[in-house]
Amino acid sequence: MTGRRIIALWFPHWAAETSRADYDATQPFALIDMHKNAQRLVGLNAAAGKAGLYPAMTLPDARALVPDVQTAMAAPQDAAARLQKCAYWLQRYTPWIGEDTSPETADGLTDYGLLLDVSGCAHLFGGERAMLEDIAARLAAYRDTRGITMRAAIAGSIGAAWGLARFSPTKLSIVPQGQDAEAVLRLPPAALRLKHTHIDLCQRLGLDTVAALARFPRADLTRRFGPEPVLRLEQALGQAGESLNPYLPPPRFLARKNLPQGVTQTEALAMLIAEMCDELAAQLQASGQGAQRLDLALTRSDNVMLALALPLAHPSADARHMVRLFEERLTRLSNGAGGLDTGYGIEQLQLVAARTTAVTAPQADISLSRRLYKSAPIAALGGLYDRLISRLGAQVVVQAVPHASYIPERAVRFVSVLEAQARPADDATPTPIEATTRPLFMLCAPEPIEVIAEIPEGAPYRVRWRRVLHEVTSAYGPERIGPEWWSRFVGQSPGESGGHNTRTRDYYRIEDTQGHRFWIYRDGLYDREYDRETDPPQQPPRWFMHGVFP
Repeated sequence: MTGRRIIALWFPHWAAETSRADYDATQPFALIDMHKNAQRLVGLNAAAGKAGLYPAMTLPDARALVPDVQTAMAAPQDAAARLQKCAYWLQRYTPWIGEDTSPETADGLTDYGLLLDVSGCAHLFGGERAMLEDIAARLAAYRDTRGITMRAAIAGSIGAAWGLARFSPTKLSIVPQGQDAEAVLRLPPAALRLKHTHIDLCQRLGLDTVAALARFPRADLTRRFGPEPVLRLEQALGQAGESLNPYLPPPRFLARKNLPQGVTQTEALAMLIAEMCDELAAQLQASGQGAQRLDLALTRSDNVMLALALPLAHPSADARHMVRLFEERLTRLSNGAGGLDTGYGIEQLQLVAARTTAVTAPQADISLSRRLYKSAPIAALGGLYDRLISRLGAQVVVQAVPHASYIPERAVRFVSVLEAQARPADDATPTPIEATTRPLFMLCAPEPIEVIAEIPEGAPYRVRWRRVLHEVTSAYGPERIGPEWWSRFVGQSPGESGGHNTRTRDYYRIEDTQGHRFWIYRDGLYDREYDRETDPPQQPPRWFMHGVFP
């Protein structure tokens, strides 16, 4: 029976190499952040380290040493999330993967690493050396051509593997079973995962190796350093046990069916999918989750896989709703030009909730009016959206969402329902005054009209729109909307698709003799929109029809 075997992976340049910043990997690159009241380097790539830069260095000092160093703002949360994602990816080698137990460095920066318990797993990959080389090769090809720099070690204890991964002269170290102590004794005291204060004390006492520290009696070390360094020493030498705290993968909601004989009929597939939907919905409801995306994989007898993806506009754990969506999708595929090609039969079905989110049960309310107003439309609209998306496609079903713009025709945007639900809306909720002064019907694009006014910048008393003359009996306004100076599209008229001009608008609500009410505006001001000496001449102010009131 083989003993315990631990792999320690250390990523010295993890934050920089996994950064989303676009930089040349062959040139010095550093991540910066505010630390100790100064902008300091918190992550470096290999080229920056070779150029003489080091963590916790201030940015001015770094630029003085390497003037052309590339920099970007650090995102520690992103780096930690990507490390966790890497841990899940490494589950191809072992299910027991834990977070590194690195102590806080002297400069307070994060040290990135992972621990893998590969006891009894190495023979599946051709041995420990082959396993380490495979991990290193895969990580070197990660992130396109940038790659991940890695140092690794295999030993019988967490402490020994941790120290060898960081302080061994070789990038990949393998300690034979039972020889941890011999390998660790040659390392410096920092290999014991000591705090920086203890490391400084060892340096002052002239203890430059673990062997020099281990020669002292444990009682003397405890009196001088405290209990923690003694525990770390015994853990590295294999004299004290240490447990690995594994990452807990996110719960996976899936239902699977293996069939002894292949199924070719669409009706039979629909029945099997309905059973899996019931099973999946029960899992989701028990965990308080709702599915936002469902992935169905159908494996044929010839190992060809058919995949169906169903995005949901609103999180759902309703089995009947899932079944209805899959039935519509199967019917659509069966009635298509090629039909649903099941080959010699489907032998395996797997339904996965690929993306989920927490959902809560609606709160009951004794007020009938509030219950009818609030709770009824939400679930109904979500089901309607999903059915339309299943039939027509996600890009066809769109929804109007508020957009932060003062220009009325740009105050809303049409995006797909899925996009509208996935991203937060702009802070563009109309005020009560705007809601009462805006027409219910707005033209897709403002239409030019002919206007006669008593004074140039006054309210009109006669309007011609679509060859019909309207005598104005009352006018309210103007409501002035200034140009958006931060997004100027000079040269486009209001009627052009997607355009808006940069001139001031004066809006009027008018009513004619027949009781028709319109929303019109004058585009531009007389002799006040530009400097005649410096700006090019512009068109005189024009009038446009923009909406109709009921």
